[in-house]
Amino acid sequence: MQPVIWSTTDRRGAPALRQWREMIDRSLFSLEINSAADSFHARLEQGALGPVLMSKLVAGPQAVDRTRRNIARTRDRQKLDLVAVRSGRFTYRQNGHDGVLHPGDCLLLDRSAPYRFEASESCSMTLALEHDWLARWIGDPAALAGRRIDGASGWGLALSAMLATLEIETVDRLALPGSALAEQIAGLLVLACEPERPARLSRPADNRLRELIADHAHDPAFDVAQAAAALGMSRRSLHLLCARDGQSFGQRLMAERLARARAMLLDARLRLPIGEIAWRCGFLDQGHFAKRFRAQYGMPPSALRA
Repeated sequence: MQPVIWSTTDRRGAPALRQWREMIDRSLFSLEINSAADSFHARLEQGALGPVLMSKLVAGPQAVDRTRRNIARTRDRQKLDLVAVRSGRFTYRQNGHDGVLHPGDCLLLDRSAPYRFEASESCSMTLALEHDWLARWIGDPAALAGRRIDGASGWGLALSAMLATLEIETVDRLALPGSALAEQIAGLLVLACEPERPARLSRPADNRLRELIADHAHDPAFDVAQAAAALGMSRRSLHLLCARDGQSFGQRLMAERLARARAMLLDARLRLPIGEIAWRCGFLDQGHFAKRFRAQYGMPPSALRA
């Protein structure tokens, strides 16, 4: 997508707040936004980082609620917003978590559950991560709702430093494709959240299976027998391992291949023929790829690229 830059320009106070509500509703999702500041102003910059939508928000003091009514109005795919604070002070509440954010800290907000945050004059970068895409690394993205990531230590520091370098207007000029950068951010996010991830996500065999599928999804010959042999278990044990998370081995493998193909189609710098993308993602037949892609995303690959 082409970068989008919008601001309240010369308007302040109530007219600017009204414009801001309308813009957020159109470009992000439904929220209740209020501000008592007579000088309220706001600016939004948006762009794509591979499969991830980035939004840089600069705004005056505001209180924001995501209510059940807002959630009911949303028809988009489930997403987790990774919010990186660049300036200002935030307080937040979601999923039994609450606290204060300072510059450098990050917060994970799940759009499918109510939340509230209040911010002073602030600047933040938000990355919208689809549950289905994030599930390649985290089995239950919704379990991370309301989690604060300390930007001053450990893997949180590494994640914060990477997010601090992203700018909407320069991301297309970076040496790596946006999809590759998005995957690196997802990896840092998993490492930063590791201490608080649910125990069921840390099963060694499950992690090894996820990595194995990611490493071999491009191979059309890769199957459950090869996966079981690589993990040192029987095929029956592998099927039972997959069943615990409600997806068969074939469903996991297909989801990985389709997610990878979608990321490549959305990357403006990878102008590969659709047949080449299908082949690189483990599909020998382009017609079969198109059928599976439409079933997963509601449109053929050519329509998504367009």
